[in-house]
Amino acid sequence: MLLLIVAIALLVFIGLLVLLASLMADEHRVRIEERMQVLAPVDVRPRSPLAEELTLPFHKRVLFPALNRALNSVGTLAPGEALESAQAELYRAGSPGGLTAQGFVTIRIFSAVAGLFAAAWLLKAPFLNDTLRLPVVGLALVVGVLAPQYFLQKGIQGRHSLIRKALPDIIDLLVVSVEAGSGLDGALAEVVKRKQGPLPDEFGRLLGEVRVGKSRREAWGDMAERVGEDNLTSLVASLAQAEQLGVSIGKALRTQADSLRTRRSLQIREIAAALPIKMLFPLIFFIFPALFVILLGPGLMSMTSIIGALGGK
Repeated sequence: MLLLIVAIALLVFIGLLVLLASLMADEHRVRIEERMQVLAPVDVRPRSPLAEELTLPFHKRVLFPALNRALNSVGTLAPGEALESAQAELYRAGSPGGLTAQGFVTIRIFSAVAGLFAAAWLLKAPFLNDTLRLPVVGLALVVGVLAPQYFLQKGIQGRHSLIRKALPDIIDLLVVSVEAGSGLDGALAEVVKRKQGPLPDEFGRLLGEVRVGKSRREAWGDMAERVGEDNLTSLVASLAQAEQLGVSIGKALRTQADSLRTRRSLQIREIAAALPIKMLFPLIFFIFPALFVILLGPGLMSMTSIIGALGGK
């Protein structure tokens, strides 16, 4: 039995080693081809789709498509409402890794099944005593069920944080471009060209939708609904109102930038005001006991030795 386990572990290790070696060799080949393209004369002849496909690395050409097909095949069985909700949340997170709604639903299913199997195994694990068994089993179930959604929500919060930080500076750039005589679409194109991040990417998608025939107001509304960030939604509502009432776009943008900075300053002050309360629990449970041991420990040990000596006499 031990020999069989060792043989299986050895085969798994060899397989992982071969896979890693193939990936490294493929990446090395791609780097050599890129270097040769830089040094060689430019070839203006169009290449076939097969040649373009063969220039991609092995993991992009074989592994990722196979994984995506496997993920999507299970996720398509989910209800339509669940897929729509998952797609909306993926849009807010920026579609990490090009993940689709079917793939995310499949990951949630596999994660829940893995948590269930882990809980069943821990329920009979001999190294857990009866006191820790039920909490550990419950923790495995909760982690298996909620881990994908938790990481997705963290991705949404991180993307919203980046958008909130970039929004005042981007609005200032829009104001400068509009007041210099450029239209709103031209100002957005300037932002897309000069800035990087999730918000310029959304502006680039908005401009693409406007170019293919979607109205500007509808494109702005779809962007606000897709991103789901309050400050951006407020900006879209302000621009729509300014366009409807005939107010200057530059003036509306400048007012919105000042409002965003004021709101951000208030949020920072609110976070700073809550810090003493949050620090109270670590002080009480971790820092104060160690401080008492350091300050009072030597004195208590001296008193104990003195009392013991007096008692001996």
